[in-house]
Amino acid sequence: MKNRARKNYKQLDDETLARQTQQGEMMALDVLLERYRSSIKRYLLSLINDPDAAEDIIQNTFIKVFISIHQYRGEASFKSWLFVITRNSWKNYLRSHQYQTRINRFEDVYDLNIAAEQSPENTLTQQQQEKLLRTAITALPSKQRMTLSLRINQQLPFASIAAVMQCSLSTAKANHYSGVKTVERMMAA
Repeated sequence: MKNRARKNYKQLDDETLARQTQQGEMMALDVLLERYRSSIKRYLLSLINDPDAAEDIIQNTFIKVFISIHQYRGEASFKSWLFVITRNSWKNYLRSHQYQTRINRFEDVYDLNIAAEQSPENTLTQQQQEKLLRTAITALPSKQRMTLSLRINQQLPFASIAAVMQCSLSTAKANHYSGVKTVERMMAA
């Protein structure tokens, strides 16, 4: 019975699940959090590259969602609301642990993959490009790094990025544009 109910919940959209959670249906919340757990983890790993810390932040985020689900009004998508809470949990973690952020999981920013039958020279070139890319992204200001992570890794639209970053749509687009241009300049140098 429980599995069938969970299956029925999985077919519902985020806003419906959020409303049902607000009415006390905790299985709806479980489905929502399960739906976004891997996206949140990828996002956090792109920011801190520490799986244990990411798990701690995820747990803290889920507790905050459980406590504050009644504050969700549906003005933004549930995913955006969840990522705002995740970002705030991450910032709190950084403050409490005085953690130096490292962004080094952006290999998929650009398609640097070369066919498996590449020569040793191409392999070396690819490794050098990937290292240069990681270095370039790490050197970006934090807002540009976060914007690139949300846009590329999480594939969020700019409106959602603006909600997560708590900035205007034009600022989100400008951060993305500036970040990409800076990375391109550094890669070309």
